[in-house]
Amino acid sequence: VLRRLTFYILNRCFLVLGILFSTVYPFIDLTDFFHQQQMDSGVVAYLPQLNQQAADLMPKGFFINNWPILSAVFYLGVLLMTLRLAVQFLSLYKIHRKSSPGKVANYQVRLLKDSVSPFSFWQTVYVNPNLHSDNELDAILAHEMVHVKQWHTLDIILAELSVVFYWFNPGVWLMKKAVKENLEFITDQRILKKGMDKKAYQYSLLGVGQLNASVAIVNNFNLSDLKKRIQMMNLKRSSKINLGR
Repeated sequence: VLRRLTFYILNRCFLVLGILFSTVYPFIDLTDFFHQQQMDSGVVAYLPQLNQQAADLMPKGFFINNWPILSAVFYLGVLLMTLRLAVQFLSLYKIHRKSSPGKVANYQVRLLKDSVSPFSFWQTVYVNPNLHSDNELDAILAHEMVHVKQWHTLDIILAELSVVFYWFNPGVWLMKKAVKENLEFITDQRILKKGMDKKAYQYSLLGVGQLNASVAIVNNFNLSDLKKRIQMMNLKRSSKINLGR
């Protein structure tokens, strides 16, 4: 419903609040509330009936009888996802150790020696200036500074943590992808609003597109599908009528 809209800041809020709400909601006990509503209205009484029909599809005592096994599988998945995230942080730390502080076009950055795509993490930009022309560097640094100033790393870490605990839910993997894509859409939109030439910026994306990405927990310059990003940049701005969605 929201993917094709250009309200990227609102989409960012929706995605972050969606993860937070989904985390908190299971711990809220609404039994008394629905019981009172059932007493006041016959319409709400349909909900418990629907839940009962859904419960009838599951074998009796399935969760009670298999709870130790289900718990073991769940925590094993959490452990594996935690190790996966730890390996990514370790890889990022190794990249940081190999880099050196420097200055490119009046920006304080960490200079890379490896042939990897430029990226940012937290408040730091990582780039190998020897791999890019001056025009590309202007676009890259302007792009990564938007990530830095808007604290996009927080969204990515939140999405990665949600995968650790909700790895069994296919929706959370889609949510993580949507979070990262939308951050790139926000950044692209902000760069073009600043007056950068659209074609020159898109060519800089294509030029960096051949480089390898570093790790998944950072804001890679060429992380998202370049074709989709270019399509979204050329998409007509959504009208305010669509805010109703």
